[in-house]
Amino acid sequence: MSFVQNQAVTGFTFAMVNKDTGAALTGVAGAINKYETIDGGTQASLSGSIAEEGNGQYSLNLTAAEMNGSIIGLLFTHSSAIPVQFTIKTTGGSTASTSESSLSMTLTTLRKEVGWFWLGERTAANWSADEITQLDDIIHAGLRQFYHPPPIGGGKLAHKWSFLEPTTTLTTVAGTSDYTLPASFGGMTGPLTYAAANNRWYPIEITSEHRIRILRQRDFNVLNTFPLSAAVRARTSDGSDGQRFEILLWPTPDAAYTLSYRYHALQIQLSASNPYPLGGEPHAETILESCLAIAEQRLENQAGVHSQKFHERLAASVSHDRQQFTPEKMGYNSDKSDGNAPAENEYRRFFGTDVDYDGTVFYDTNP
Repeated sequence: MSFVQNQAVTGFTFAMVNKDTGAALTGVAGAINKYETIDGGTQASLSGSIAEEGNGQYSLNLTAAEMNGSIIGLLFTHSSAIPVQFTIKTTGGSTASTSESSLSMTLTTLRKEVGWFWLGERTAANWSADEITQLDDIIHAGLRQFYHPPPIGGGKLAHKWSFLEPTTTLTTVAGTSDYTLPASFGGMTGPLTYAAANNRWYPIEITSEHRIRILRQRDFNVLNTFPLSAAVRARTSDGSDGQRFEILLWPTPDAAYTLSYRYHALQIQLSASNPYPLGGEPHAETILESCLAIAEQRLENQAGVHSQKFHERLAASVSHDRQQFTPEKMGYNSDKSDGNAPAENEYRRFFGTDVDYDGTVFYDTNP
């Protein structure tokens, strides 16, 4: 029987044998421990319920996520049974159910390429658990280098990737003034606004927590309105789930309002359920060279050919990111250089926000 990567399996069967008598072990479906590893990663429990088929045979269903790897290791144990282990080599499929381009880098692809450079071996089944840990450490160091790149071309400021500054929304609840922000939230990078029914966008003042406290303490007669001011503060954390943030609103919303904001997204480690680095296909080779550059520096204790290739690819990626998300026109077209300005006083402006281009902020001052 063949197993397809990232495809659920219905009715996977196995047998349990009494370790003392060698006879079939029956009636223990609810007491069997069930575990798996994906591509040599950390062992985890399987989610499905085990059913007894009869005569010591049992079955369970495996989800697509539990089959999302090249090498799947299954282990079934019981205090009275001989442990049963299976190693499944999957075929075909994809590492995740997603619309991501097939040319994008994945955790599996990065492991293979870095594994070839670091270990001289691309096959995951031939890596030890310690070697997989080493590969993942290198890959995540390479991703950090890519996400937070050094300045290029003699510049002083590092490029800020557009894909690390997504826009999201927050819907308020009547009578609730404090809201926990997404786990990936790393700070506001754009205005906080409220979109009214008349298609107008109203800015909400970003201020300090201290000012929000003062506004809440004073008896302002502000009723039936969307929030006018907001502050972001860090939540108390014991370190078990990373730093989280919350937003404080004033006045307390009296209804459901949809607020929109752009933020810097913090990245989580790649895993079987989160296999794609951000950036996608256009930056795939840059991501790979960043990881290989880290491996090269650790292996040879100096920068080499992959470091050079990374900086070459980085320049191309930055250029692509700027071209994709840089406006064609800004401000007053006084010389009519595009041939489209019908009058001297025509303005081409961006509404709702200032424009940040190559580290320079252009302010929209026209009413």
